[in-house]
Formats: sequence, C-alpha cells, structure tokens
Amino acid sequence: MNTNIEIEFSNVGKRFGSLWANRDISFSIQKNTIHAIIGENGAGKSTIMKILFGIYPADAGIVKVGDTEVNFQSPIDAMKYKIGMVHQHFMLSPAHTALENVLLVDPEQKPFEFYFKKEKIEKIKATAQLYKFDIPWDTPVKNLGVGVQQKIEILKLLCLDNQILIFDEPTAVLTPHEIDELLNQLLELKKQGKTVILITHKLKEVKRVADMITIFRKGQLVGSYPSSQLDEKEMAAKMVGKAVSFEKRAFERFPDAQTVITLDHVQFKDETRTFNLHLALQRGEILGIAGIEGHGQEKLIPFLLNPKSFKYSGQVLILGRSADSLGNRGARELSVGVFPEDRLRLGVLPELKAFQNFVLGYQRKSHWFKKGFIDWSKVKTLTQNMFDKFKVEPNNIDLTFQSFSGGNQQKIVVARELFHNPDIIIAAHPTRGVDIGAIELIHEQLIQAQEKGKAVLLISSELDELLKLSDRILVIRNGKITSEHGRADFCEKAIGRSMLGVAP
Repeated sequence: MNTNIEIEFSNVGKRFGSLWANRDISFSIQKNTIHAIIGENGAGKSTIMKILFGIYPADAGIVKVGDTEVNFQSPIDAMKYKIGMVHQHFMLSPAHTALENVLLVDPEQKPFEFYFKKEKIEKIKATAQLYKFDIPWDTPVKNLGVGVQQKIEILKLLCLDNQILIFDEPTAVLTPHEIDELLNQLLELKKQGKTVILITHKLKEVKRVADMITIFRKGQLVGSYPSSQLDEKEMAAKMVGKAVSFEKRAFERFPDAQTVITLDHVQFKDETRTFNLHLALQRGEILGIAGIEGHGQEKLIPFLLNPKSFKYSGQVLILGRSADSLGNRGARELSVGVFPEDRLRLGVLPELKAFQNFVLGYQRKSHWFKKGFIDWSKVKTLTQNMFDKFKVEPNNIDLTFQSFSGGNQQKIVVARELFHNPDIIIAAHPTRGVDIGAIELIHEQLIQAQEKGKAVLLISSELDELLKLSDRILVIRNGKITSEHGRADFCEKAIGRSMLGVAP
C-alpha cells in the first residue's frame, strides 16, 4: 500500500438522468502535492471534485481519504476530513469586512457569543502572515478587488486547518499580476504541507505549479501524468482529442480600412468616476481593450450600445452615424453584434429554450416573420444549423439555455450574434470560463470576421487572448485610456504594468 496517497478514486461514477457525467473514474492524489484536474467544459472534472467535497453523492465506485472509505452526503462531512473548496464564485458577505468574513466561519462560535476575541484575531493574522497574504482587514469586502477576495476565501479554509484544498478555476477573473501572486501562494501552501487540487483549463499555469496532471474528456478519464511528461500542446491534444493551435495569428490589416467607431474626446460620469475616452476602431481590425476588472471597461459596452442614455460630451460616431441620431435601441439598430460580459444576466433568458434565445435581441427582424408572426419552424432550422456549426453539446435546441454547460452557453450566444453577419462585433470576455476547444473555435470565428473586413472590439482580462488576437491594445485604468500598444511592440509585462498603473 502506498502510504503517501491522500485521496483515491476507484471506478467512481456519477449520473444525471441518463447521462454519465463521470464514468469508471480511477486515479489517486498524493499528499503534499499540487494536482491539476484539466478537461473541457462538461468533461467531468468539476463533478468528480464535487463528489469529493460532498456536493454530489457518487452513484458508483469507491472514494477513499487516506485509508478510510468515505461517502460524503454534504460539504460538512467533507470538512470533518479537513477538505475545503474555494469555489469559482466567492462565498463572502459583501457588507462585512475582510476580518469579519474570516471570523464568521469559526465552527466553534456559539450563538450570541462575542466573536471579536483577541486570540482569534491574532491567530487569523498569524495565519495570513505565514502564507504571505496581505489583507486590508477593516475594509468591507464589497470595496475589495477579486484578487483580495480570493485570498480571504483561501484564508477561511486555512483557519479551519484544512489539509486538502480544492480550487475551482481560481484565476478566471484575476489580472496577470494577481495570477502570478496566486500561483506563488499555491506553491507556498504546498511548502507548508498542504495538498492542493487545481481545477483549471489554463495550461500555462498547470505547467508552472502542478506535480501531477489528471485529464478528463467527455466524462471519462484520459489518464494521470507527471507534469514533466507533457507540454501544453500535448495536454491540449489529450483534452480535446486532436491537435490544438497555440500560434499567434499573422498581422494583416484589411486593405480598405475605414473607421466604424469613433469616440472623440468623450467624457461622462457614473457613480464612482469620470470617464475620458478617445479611440477609433477600423474595419478589418481587432482592437483589444485591457484593464483590471472594475476600472471602467465594463461601462464601455452599455455606453457604445446606447450613448444617449449617458450625459456625455464629445463626439460618438458608429458606422458613420452620430449617436445623437440613433433611436432608443441605440447601436442595436445598426449592424452590431454583442457578446455580453455576463451572458446569463445580459444576454439570454436562461429558463427559455435554446431556439427561443436564438432570436433574443433580434426579434424585430423581418426575416423571422411569416404572416405577421414569428415562424418558429424557420427559427428552429436556423438554430439547428448554428448548433451543428459551433458543435454545441448536447446538440438539442429544445433544451432550456440553463441546461447547457458554461462553454456551450457561450457558443450559443456567439453563434446567435455572428449569424446576423454584423459589421461590428463587440466581444466582452468571449472565452471566460470556456474550455480550450471552445476557445479555439471562438477565436477562429473572430479571426475569420476580421479577415472579412469586420471590426472587432475585444474586451478581455486574459492577456494571452489579447496578445494572440489583437492588432492594437488599449489599456483602460480608472476610466481613462492610459496607453496604446501596437502588435509590433506587444510586451506582456509592459501591458500588465500599465493595467496596474505601475511606472515602466
């Protein structure tokens, strides 16, 4: 028996209805290692970890923690075995301070007992110091960046003395600097004797920190490998089942460049800041917008879609028309497609079926109608054609939108927006939370649009994505465009410093 095994899965399976999300999964995780779980969306990697954490019961097989066979019915059961999980969506109280959020998870806290005890606070701060977490203790969580919020989530688990820490897509919303900081912290956790399980699709990060890599594809195990045995291309090929391109595209500006969006010294205000924006987007160009979350790029889309709803100064031209001449639907009256940054909140009605969502935002277009009513037969046919083209799984247009995984939801939104052949594509975080196969497909669609002379405004927190696709990159910080970078002189570190407001 290998005494260094911390967790062991033997022929584990999980079924949802007739679909096996995990089938016959067998692998082990060693103590005091960083073990990466990778795979496309819907591959089963999160499901197997939710079984370990007690969110789902297994329908088949055996799970062991150490020498003990376990069958957790809830996360409380898992926590008794010193297992903790940092979820992709943080579980913090926004109104409470950083310190209060950590104090609130004390399992020994009694009702009505004063919880600001000196010894508790000293222990929390000593733990933070041990793991090199710099936290503003008295600041409400709602006023903290996502990088600091994530540190608080990790600290909550460490103060519960968890030995096994599961991280679900921990770098999805972090800046390059914050990602670097988090990966160093994962290595520090390992140094302090913890076992770290990292669910991710970011292969560069896997190569940097993981000791072992377990790969899932379509609910089944591809295999477990020492990190030293696989490079990024080999990992991607095993995840997807075919070779994946990592090459940056060649720069080719469209020969008849024409400006399609102009923001000429535009200024407007929101509740927190004054925006000063000056940019021009040309046909046949992918213009990248980089910036730390919350620094103003999230206001760029609503402003462009309906400038008249803002009190602004300066000039706004979209496809040659002044924003002042547009109606209540703003740029949506023109040939503009939008991938919203939050598809569930801004782009769809999740409880409606996929084919119904396919007409949202375009329900006034005449080509949907027959004798004054929407021709649902035509809608279904066209939706099915796009499902086939974008390889949406499951390939069933009658399922509700919320039934699809995040990556497949994004494919549906992208397919809908590109179906109308827009002249301008505003793509906000187009591959956030999306697996490597879907990333490649979406990137291909944006490049093809650019090559046809379409204009793409690409807003992303993924520097790798911006560097791969963009002809130019503008950095927004505190509502202002602080720097411009041409493809010929792209420098990841320089752009990252500009995002952080750090001098070169």
